[in-house]
Amino acid sequence: MPDWKRLQKLNDGEPIWYSDPQLDTKDEVWLYHQGGALRVWSEGTLDKGDPNVFKGLAPVERRHTLYRLGSLLHVDVEVRGAQSLVCRGTLNGAHLVSRIETSRVEALLSRYRKLGFKDGAPWNATKKLVTRRQYHRAPDRYWEVLVDGEHVFEDSSKQTTLASREAAVARAEQRVRAREKAGFVLHNIELTEARFSNPEPKPPPAAPRRAPLPKRPAFPKPQDAFEAVDVAIAMLKDLHTRFPTGHFVAEQLDLEQEKKRIATAEEHVSFFKRMHKARIGRWRTAKPGKPKKRESSWDYFLRVYGSITWIVGGGADQDLPMFLCGNVTGGGWSCLEIGDDLYEMDDLVEATGNADLEALVVFHGGWHTFKSFAFDSRVVSTTGELAIIPFDESMQKPPRPMKRERVQPFGLWLHKRVSQLVRTAEENLRELL
Repeated sequence: MPDWKRLQKLNDGEPIWYSDPQLDTKDEVWLYHQGGALRVWSEGTLDKGDPNVFKGLAPVERRHTLYRLGSLLHVDVEVRGAQSLVCRGTLNGAHLVSRIETSRVEALLSRYRKLGFKDGAPWNATKKLVTRRQYHRAPDRYWEVLVDGEHVFEDSSKQTTLASREAAVARAEQRVRAREKAGFVLHNIELTEARFSNPEPKPPPAAPRRAPLPKRPAFPKPQDAFEAVDVAIAMLKDLHTRFPTGHFVAEQLDLEQEKKRIATAEEHVSFFKRMHKARIGRWRTAKPGKPKKRESSWDYFLRVYGSITWIVGGGADQDLPMFLCGNVTGGGWSCLEIGDDLYEMDDLVEATGNADLEALVVFHGGWHTFKSFAFDSRVVSTTGELAIIPFDESMQKPPRPMKRERVQPFGLWLHKRVSQLVRTAEENLRELL
C-alpha cells in the first residue's frame, strides 16, 4: 500500500486522491491530487499544471514520444520554438501538460529513458499500435486524428490517403495546427491497433542500446496429461522470468524481489494484492510430482499448482483473448485465469431456473465475454477426465453431452492453450522491451 503521508507531503501538503501513483520512484512520482487531477513530482519539484499552458503557442516543429507500454505510460514532447509542451500520463487516461524551455528537452528525454521509457515514433508506438490524438474545444466539441500507414483518419471516419507515410504525417500535423488555430487543445492521447503497414520506430542515437533478450528454451513434448500440466507451468514460469515487465503470473511472483512488478501490468496494485492474496507466490514452492492413483490431470493441477493468474498489461495484449479476472476492475487484465473457485453456478441456476446447469463447473474466467470454459460433469472419460466446453453467462442450458471417447484431458487442453498464448504474448512483449 502506498505511503499516503509521503504522497501528501510531495503534493505540497494538499489533499490527495487515495489511488496508487501512476509512477513511483525515489525522485519521480506521478500522483493524484484530490479530485483526480494528475500532478508530477520530479527531482524535488512539483508540477501542478498551468491553466494557460496552451495559450500563445508556436506551431509544432518536431515531436518526441516515449512509452512504457507495459504500464500504459507515456511522455509526449512537442517542440514549439523556444518553448516546448510536455504531456505525461497514462495512455487514454489522466495526464498533465506542462511547458518547459526547449533547451531542457534532451535532458528530460534522457531522464525518462533511464526510468524505463522507450522511444517510439510520435504517430505510432510499434508496428502494431498507432497513436490517436484527441483535441477538445469547450464545451462539447471534439476532434481526433491518427496516422496509419499512408492514411490520415479524422474523427474515425474521414480518411485521406497520401503518397507516402511521410506525407501522411505532414498532413496530420497540418490539420492539428488548423484545429489549434480554431481553439482546439490536446485532450487525450491513446493507442489503437493498426490496420495498415507501419514502420518499426527506430530509437535515436542518444537512446541507450537494448540488451539482447534471453532465448526461449526448448520444452519437451509431454508424454501424458500430467506431464503436459508440468510443461505448461514451466512455460509460464519461463516467460515470467525472461520478460520482467508488462506481464506477470501471480503465482510466480516474489513480492520481496519484484516489488514493482505488479504495477507494470495492473494499475490497482493494492486491490489486486488483496484480491489474490492466496494465489500470489504459491508456485514458488511447487514442484512437479507423480500423479496419485486414479487422479485426473485436473486434480493433479489443483494439488500441485492450485491456480493460474496470468496478467498482461494493455501494451502487450494484442491478439490475446483478454478479460478481467473476477469480472472486476483491479482484478487484473488476463488471458488465462484458472482455478476451482472462480464462479458460483447457483446464481445462474437461480437466474435461469434450469437446475441442469449445476452439472457445469467453471474453471476458466471470462464470464460474459465468451472466453470462459467449464467442465461438464455429466461426461467422464475412463481415466476420470471431465469433458471441457466453452461457457458464457448467457447460457440457458447445458449443451448436448459430448461422446465419452472425445473427452480431452485437462492437461492436454492446458498445454495446447498455454503454448498458443505464450507465442503471441512473447511477440508482443518483445516490442515492449
